[in-house]
Amino acid sequence: MVKMMMPILSMYEKAAQQGLRDIARATLKLSNEKIPKDTEETADSGFTRVDDLTAQVGYTSPVAPLQHENLDNKHPNGGEAKFLERAAEEIDAAAIMAKRMRKLQSGG
Repeated sequence: MVKMMMPILSMYEKAAQQGLRDIARATLKLSNEKIPKDTEETADSGFTRVDDLTAQVGYTSPVAPLQHENLDNKHPNGGEAKFLERAAEEIDAAAIMAKRMRKLQSGG
């Protein structure tokens, strides 16, 4: 049997992880609002992942990179290119993380 060593996180690291989850979810939600509405395939494939103190937001659909990167693509049903990138730029990650840390300090 192999024993895996699991890191022991401080309460601040745990709060930071939760803050990263909050940021990733907010980014995905805003990105889904900006996503081309041609099909729901891309939005349905969205995911967030937090590992240690790193967050990842993305889409598993093979259509997602094409919709994201092609600036010339017209989307008659709404949406825009660079939907994930723009969402990440618009989210106030510092405010979300500060809110999570204040909650920890207030005992909540």
